[in-house]
Amino acid sequence: MKIVAGIDVGGTNTDAVLVRDGQIAAFAKVPTTTDVRSGIVEALAQLGDAASAQRVHIGTTSFTNALVERRELAPAAAVRLGGPVSQSLPPTCDWPEDLRAATRTRSFFIEGGREFDGRPIGTLDRAAIRDVARALAEDRITQAAVTGVFATSHPDDEIQAAKWLRKENPALAITMSHRIGRFGIIERENATLLNAMLRPLAARTIAAYHDAVSTRLFISQNDGTVVRSDSASTMPIFTVASGPTNSLRGASILGGARDAIVLDVGGTTTDAGVIHGGYPQPAGLELTVAGVRTNFRMPDLYSIGIGGGSLVDEASGAVGPRSVGFRLTSEALVFGGNTLTLTDVAVAAGRLAIGDPARVANLDRELMARVDNHLRRRLERLLENYERANQQLPVVLVGGGAALIEELLRSLGRTVICPAHAGIANALGAAMAQVGGEADLTFAAAEVSRAEALSRAEQEAHRRAVAAGAAPGSTITVELEDAALSYLAADAMRVRARAIGDIEESSQ
Repeated sequence: MKIVAGIDVGGTNTDAVLVRDGQIAAFAKVPTTTDVRSGIVEALAQLGDAASAQRVHIGTTSFTNALVERRELAPAAAVRLGGPVSQSLPPTCDWPEDLRAATRTRSFFIEGGREFDGRPIGTLDRAAIRDVARALAEDRITQAAVTGVFATSHPDDEIQAAKWLRKENPALAITMSHRIGRFGIIERENATLLNAMLRPLAARTIAAYHDAVSTRLFISQNDGTVVRSDSASTMPIFTVASGPTNSLRGASILGGARDAIVLDVGGTTTDAGVIHGGYPQPAGLELTVAGVRTNFRMPDLYSIGIGGGSLVDEASGAVGPRSVGFRLTSEALVFGGNTLTLTDVAVAAGRLAIGDPARVANLDRELMARVDNHLRRRLERLLENYERANQQLPVVLVGGGAALIEELLRSLGRTVICPAHAGIANALGAAMAQVGGEADLTFAAAEVSRAEALSRAEQEAHRRAVAAGAAPGSTITVELEDAALSYLAADAMRVRARAIGDIEESSQ
């Protein structure tokens, strides 16, 4: 019998579920605590039989919040291998000023890096790398991000530079870009540097999780998979969108929908995404995290400021983005407070049966109509982001505030699925997650056929999935695509592959 506990640590609540052979056996929802650990312990205790779980999967917003709030980010160095041709745009040149002000970074250019077909741009300079290692030791910077030109296909220089840096400065923790980002050096370097800045916080946070969990621990990632906790400690950037992703995966399972739009309605926001083949649809080539352009794997998500705690403007009927958040049960009218929230309007309209309905019984009906019109316009614009030609996808509603907008969505002519246990879709998504691997490679089309390039990328993605903890033989390909890189002088080809598989029960 396979028993897994899934936990999603949100800003307001910590949700937990116990899954026995793929079926929900128990679930719980408790307030998130400041120390996080005690909230996890309480959620597991309420599951009753959590001690029987062979694994615990946790999704967390801790690292996202650190980036958004510009806090607990470690000083880090960007070491770029590609000089002198790559010096026109220095590291962090496109970062928001407040993020640069909140962090301490140093930048170094070293000769090295490769052309897309593997030819060296320059010879890796060991003496220069030694000088970098010593400079960082003197400056007490313990985090380094090493990024080489075309390193996703030709990582040798990054690996060698990391070895030399560690030999000269054993205290240095090194993040290599070929393990983080995709094609495109600036975006890949940005993602690698953000990861380096998060590593000390990740080590502390995951140590706290281990203190709360007595069995094998996995951390959920942005693409709907999980990773061993030790890997998450070194690559926390892959977890920054795990909360919404957990909801997307859970919604797909609960709603029985492999292709659908998912709306996760919380206390402050409604997060939207698309499930394709049961997994979150990935974002395009570039995406912005904390105001920084990056290119690592992330789901295609939109968020709007509509949730159960959203404030309602009585004059216009506008909803959000300001919210009472976790203070809903003390500030909303139906709970004895003095703030008009979307929850109050939903209770007055008969869509929710919580709190004291008598406190909103005389709510202005014209105001309620204005609120509904406002919500319909916002939801229509949100859904337009995911429209497909000649196909209207069903909408799966999850999250604690799903009932707030269900009726309004139906009035827009949408097919709406409101599955049971929608309030814990995030925790279920974490519990049911598999492990995955991705490869993003470039080839010279004159030397490698398209079929061979696809095969190599696919094999590499499967190899990385197994290295991440997948059981050999269980992995399947979920994405495989190629594209020409027409702006390069030679005929170059890029191939990207992603594979997933079941967790090897004997791993970790």
